[in-house]
Amino acid sequence: MAECTDLSISPSDPPLAAIALGSNLGEPLRQLRSAVQMLAQTAGIDVLAYSPWYCTIPVGPPQPNYWNGCLIARVQLSPWALLKTLQRIEVHFGRQRQEHWGARTLDLDLLLYGDRVITTAELTLPHPRLAERPFVLVPLAAIAPHWRHPLLGETIQTLRERVGDAGIIAVLSDDAGETTFATAADRLLPERH
Repeated sequence: MAECTDLSISPSDPPLAAIALGSNLGEPLRQLRSAVQMLAQTAGIDVLAYSPWYCTIPVGPPQPNYWNGCLIARVQLSPWALLKTLQRIEVHFGRQRQEHWGARTLDLDLLLYGDRVITTAELTLPHPRLAERPFVLVPLAAIAPHWRHPLLGETIQTLRERVGDAGIIAVLSDDAGETTFATAADRLLPERH
């Protein structure tokens, strides 16, 4: 999907939400693509753009590499209802919360909800580690580089440049009906089967 650069909304528009997707168990790419489709078919969620998929080195205990990406959606759900929806979709794909930062079939994180700042026991927005995670900032900058972090005031692109692409191994793109494989340095190669 194309970059989602128009982040302007009027008070009457439903807010935009940024969601991170990750998987490193089962069939990660199939699960991620299916999760995007499921989100797009969910009432109150209009998926506007999603990033390429990035193969990344995991944070936490020893485990397989992750595939990560992000999407932008216009939502007609409250932040808490959206969070519950994301958690239901994770469970649908077999997510079990057993180990902090452990391997998972699907991880959906609500990163941003318009410019809302929320701190409750169940939800913190913006995501508290958003500004320090290349595996989130690299894909999010691919689709929403001009979105400003509500607390830091800096754009996603600026934050992405600050953290670099440490831990990003490869990129897989679904654009134009053709899948390409690239290293983090953007050297294009045919997809490996």
